[in-house]
Amino acid sequence: MKSKLVLFLILVSFVVSGCASATKDQVVAESIVSQKVSDPIEPLNRAVFSFNTVFDKVAVRPVAILYRGILPEFVRNRIAYSLDNLSMPVTTINNILQFEFGKAGVSTARFVINSTIGILGFFDPASYFGLEADYEDFGQTLAVWGVPTGPYIVLPFLGPSTPRDFTGLLSTSLIDPTYQVGNSTNRDLFRSYRMGVGVVNFRSENIEIFDDLQNNSIDYYAAVRSFYNQSRNSQVSDNLEVSPSINQDNLFNEFEEFDLDDNYIGPDVSISYPE
Repeated sequence: MKSKLVLFLILVSFVVSGCASATKDQVVAESIVSQKVSDPIEPLNRAVFSFNTVFDKVAVRPVAILYRGILPEFVRNRIAYSLDNLSMPVTTINNILQFEFGKAGVSTARFVINSTIGILGFFDPASYFGLEADYEDFGQTLAVWGVPTGPYIVLPFLGPSTPRDFTGLLSTSLIDPTYQVGNSTNRDLFRSYRMGVGVVNFRSENIEIFDDLQNNSIDYYAAVRSFYNQSRNSQVSDNLEVSPSINQDNLFNEFEEFDLDDNYIGPDVSISYPE
């Protein structure tokens, strides 16, 4: 019962996050949501996925446990806030590239407020002013521009992706203003800190979820693949303002493909990305 409740809450959270009014882009968004997973190199992907799973087990998870054991929750929350704040400049750029100028204003205001009043982003006073976070990456921008997703791939260390999303990840790194501060050595150190601490902090927040997912999934690889695809499609559909009924119907149909038992909790969407 507990596992089914967790699955239900995860599903509902993504239905709500994908809700928006239908517009002239709805036809395009509907086709994006209905896309099936193309996995032509599944044997290779499974091999890389297995490698990533082992690497997580022997390296990332132990560090995350140590991180959570040493640092109190208050400190970990401050780190999470600061990392989120550092993503606001590139979100602003992608908002502009998607012609979402209102959202660009919100993300800019969040960055300014949290970087000053919020003491370098370690606190989030912007939320108290009603400025809610809305994170964007260049992979979503490419999708809005009509670039096809391409086949599913699993990258060493980085995890699930597609050619479009991987291109977006590289481009995001290049256009992110926070990576242009200081000399090349400082930028490399900052990049390493941001990605390394970001991964460890995220992993520490999801230890139990990932453990349950891996232990209880009928096919761990297929579960992660399906939910990664569904998550990214949901994000793109939100950019194109797809109607809520489209996201809801497709999301639940996606899970009908799995033979769920009483212990299956469903995959967690956040498994795919570093910041």
